[in-house]
Amino acid sequence: MISQQQPGIHTAEAVIKQLLAGANAVQITSALYKNNIDHISSLNKGIESWMSDHKFNTIDDFRGKLSQVKLDNPAVLERVQFMRLYSNIE
Repeated sequence: MISQQQPGIHTAEAVIKQLLAGANAVQITSALYKNNIDHISSLNKGIESWMSDHKFNTIDDFRGKLSQVKLDNPAVLERVQFMRLYSNIE
């Protein structure tokens, strides 16, 4: 059976991935509809914990670190994504 993912950003990990890719803002509307406004606190705690574990003081310290724009050879990332898509690697 194929699992259905929820559309939108619902976890601190998902927010972090967006920031690592270079996002200046992350829309969490779906998560707030589902979990209520208190979910923001949960997301913030998760982000702060991750930042502490990885020794980042501010979001700007890691924003865009994994951006394709910053890669010496962006084609490598495209190839890895292609391989991941067609080999069922999670």
